[in-house]
Amino acid sequence: MANDIWYTIKNNRLKQGYVEGFELQGSDTLVLDKKATNHFAFLKPVDGVDDASLWGRLSCRLLLSEEIVCYIYIIAFDSPYIVTPTNEHINMEDYLYDSGVDSHDKIRLLAELGAKRVVNTSDVLLYELKGRFLVMAIEVLGFGDASIGKIRIGARGDNFTGAFPEVYQERNSFFHRYMSIFSSIYNDISEENEKLYEMLDLDKCTKDQLEMYGSWFGIDLKGGFLSEEVLRKIVKEAYQLNRMKGTKWAIERILNIMLGEDAILLENRLQDGRIFDVTIMINRKISEELRHQLTFILDQFKPLRTRIRLLQMEKEAIMDGNSYLDVNASIPKEKHVVLDEESIYDGAITLL
Repeated sequence: MANDIWYTIKNNRLKQGYVEGFELQGSDTLVLDKKATNHFAFLKPVDGVDDASLWGRLSCRLLLSEEIVCYIYIIAFDSPYIVTPTNEHINMEDYLYDSGVDSHDKIRLLAELGAKRVVNTSDVLLYELKGRFLVMAIEVLGFGDASIGKIRIGARGDNFTGAFPEVYQERNSFFHRYMSIFSSIYNDISEENEKLYEMLDLDKCTKDQLEMYGSWFGIDLKGGFLSEEVLRKIVKEAYQLNRMKGTKWAIERILNIMLGEDAILLENRLQDGRIFDVTIMINRKISEELRHQLTFILDQFKPLRTRIRLLQMEKEAIMDGNSYLDVNASIPKEKHVVLDEESIYDGAITLL
C-alpha cells in the first residue's frame, strides 16, 4: 500500500509565483488585500518529476466571507512550453509570471486549455489530471475577508485502491473515488499523528495545551493570566512542585519562577501572626496584576490552614526627620544620602 507524496506550498514558493491583490501572512497563507481591485495568485508549478505524473488530491484552509467567491484553476502539463489555442508558442511559467499580461487573460487561457475549476472548495480530487508540471491559479471575487493557506498537493492518489484486484483499479472510476474518502481520512489522521511529538514538546506546544497539561497535575492555570514563559516553567516543573506541595520549598520555587528572583519567607514572625501564618518579603514593588497572580498560584501550593501575607519592599530607604543612627549603625549598600544642617555623626557610624 503506497503512501501519497505531498507537496506543501509555503512562503518561498508563494513568493516565486505571481501574486496580485493578496498579502502574505505567516509562512503559508495569502490574505485578501481589501484595497486592491483585482485578486489573483499564480503559483509556481509543482514538478512531479516524471512525464504523465498522476495527481491525487488538493487540500487547503479556505476562510471566506459570505460575499466572497474563490475560483481555483488546476491543470497539468508534461512541458512548460505549450501551444495556445491561437497557435502561439509560449513558456507557461514565464507567461503566468509576466506582470505585463492582464491576469484576466491568464485565467482565460487556463480555461481554454481545459483547466479544472472548483468554486469555494478546500478539498479536491485531481484523478483526471496527468502531467509532470501541475499549475495552480487562484481568483477571488467580491468584497469582505478571505484567506487561503496550508495548500497541499498529493501525488499518485489514494492509499487503498492498489490493494484490490486489478479489475477494481480503474483510475477515476466510481470505486476509486469512493475509496478516496477513506484514504483522505487515513492521510489526515496520519498527518495529525506525525505532529504528536510537537504537542507533547513543552517548548513548542501552545498555551492552551500548557494549561491542559497543568490540569493533568491538578494545577489550575486557565484564563490566560500567566505569561507564556512563566506557564512553561511551571508546567515543566509540575511533577516536582506537586510532589513538594505544602512545603516551604514549593512556595519558594513558585516565587522564584514568577518573580525571577528569590523572596524571603518568615513563618509566624511579623504582625502578631498566628501559628500558621507566613509573611513573604519581596525585594521590589509589584503590580496589582502580579500580586493577584501570585496569590492565585500560591493558594494552590500552600498548606491548607496557612494565611499568606505579601510584603513589598521599596528599593530605596527613606528616613523621616526623627530618625537617627545609633552606635555601630551602617548602611550596607551604596545609597544617595542627604543630611540636613543639624545632623551629627556619633559613635562608630559607617557609610559603605
